[in-house]
Amino acid sequence: MNELERINNGAGPQPVAKLDSNLSSLEVYDKFGAMAYGIILQILPQPHLAQEVLISVFSSPQLRSCNSYPFSFAVCVIKLARSKAVEAKKKLTALVPVDDDYSASLDSSSPQTIFDLAFRQGFTPDEVAGKLNISKSEVLRSFHEFFKSYRNV
Repeated sequence: MNELERINNGAGPQPVAKLDSNLSSLEVYDKFGAMAYGIILQILPQPHLAQEVLISVFSSPQLRSCNSYPFSFAVCVIKLARSKAVEAKKKLTALVPVDDDYSASLDSSSPQTIFDLAFRQGFTPDEVAGKLNISKSEVLRSFHEFFKSYRNV
């Protein structure tokens, strides 16, 4: 059972609502590293770049602020990993531009595609709507459909 399943089920030997402030950086990495790496790999599929971002997540001073995060420490790590990966991807994209015509190459009606643009590519709902030539409400509806499809699995 992974960390997110333990949070959702309330199972697991230890609650993850707050992290013991006595944990070392290595212990934090041992507990949340695989989860963070998986998220980073979804955004940056190049393992060597993903590993660099993973190191920056666990060496970040922002990680210590997760102790006071209103939700679980795991959620804070997820948000930090995602934001660092999206930031790295934007820097990489600035160096090597990619094709901006998503509507021609992707099925724009797919909730998976819309979620991919928002989560993995880091675009805001307004930017996704502009890229796919659909309304913001359609983007938000697709988010809802995407999450609903995973709830039923």
